Amino acid sequence: MPSANFGEDPSAGIFEKILSCETADAVSETLLEPLVDALGATSGVFMQIFSSPYGDRHFGARSYVGSKPTSVDVYVDGLYALDPVIRPVMDWLDDERGPAPSLLTGSFERDLEEDPQYRDTFLRPYDIGHVVAVAMPMRTGLETQLACVGFHRRHGDIAFLPEQLSWFQRLVPAIRSVLYALACKEALALSETIAIAAREAGTEMGFLILDEDLVVRNGNAKGMEDLGLTVAAPGGSSVLGEIKARLLAANRAPGVSFSFKASGLRTFDIEVRNFETADGRNFHLVVTSGGGPRHAISDACRRFGLTERETEIARQIASGKCNASLSHELGISLRTGENHLRSIYRKVGVSSRTQLVSRLLHIQ
Repeated sequence: MPSANFGEDPSAGIFEKILSCETADAVSETLLEPLVDALGATSGVFMQIFSSPYGDRHFGARSYVGSKPTSVDVYVDGLYALDPVIRPVMDWLDDERGPAPSLLTGSFERDLEEDPQYRDTFLRPYDIGHVVAVAMPMRTGLETQLACVGFHRRHGDIAFLPEQLSWFQRLVPAIRSVLYALACKEALALSETIAIAAREAGTEMGFLILDEDLVVRNGNAKGMEDLGLTVAAPGGSSVLGEIKARLLAANRAPGVSFSFKASGLRTFDIEVRNFETADGRNFHLVVTSGGGPRHAISDACRRFGLTERETEIARQIASGKCNASLSHELGISLRTGENHLRSIYRKVGVSSRTQLVSRLLHIQ
């Protein structure tokens, strides 16, 4: 049974709980669970939906509270395309010129007969008959996404009442602010990683960002061109296939990176570096570049006979990282990092960080 008094405004405690959410992992505890209880719902779900650089849609972070968690996997695997309620909101990702959606509904019942396939393959098997949901557009500097929060009741239950919808509507500004903050935190982490790579690789850098599922989340025109990714052939890149295969076989922990030469219409260098997003997920930055300081440093490190670990430390130093920061990112102790640095100094014939970067960048 619902635990809230829908004749009154939502309590300060409900607002406080929602606004305490700081990571995607905390959405279940701070947002879904309290509202499932307050609304008398049987389940609650949170999903991020975004458009890739070549136009298709993917799901990002998601959380579920209830007795049928497999319903989320079934939904994102393709049944979302049949959803008559969310379909107009998904279409907005393809054409942002229209008004931004903010979906709020009380029941699926009016739409069930319009799409019997969706009813018979998803709603009935997972006993979803009524829903109150809100879909919110999130525009950040790097991408556009939709964040959707929904709460469900079974077919035999009483539908959400108008006063319950009105009560939920008064919580939407708080929900919106939390989910937008999460989107901005992730965008900030991505932007910082790209900025560091651009400083090292120079203006000719191409890049892609892959998420934890190795789905392309973002990229610039050069990165897309280098890897042969186009709107007409989003999945036809053999180079991207090689990158994914290498990632699946490699250590994907944050701070780890690897490089290799790729051959397509031309031969060029690719570097893949793992990093952690603001909410703790492991993403991957793919850098394609034929020149720039980073490649000059890599070439110089090979000439001086630096090991792969020493080369990575030299790159970190060139990007301005202190000993403590680079040791943390590489997952080594401060003492181990300092020992590597002494070995680098000895091989290159310098005695300071400034001399090291200067020597590596100017060697012919």
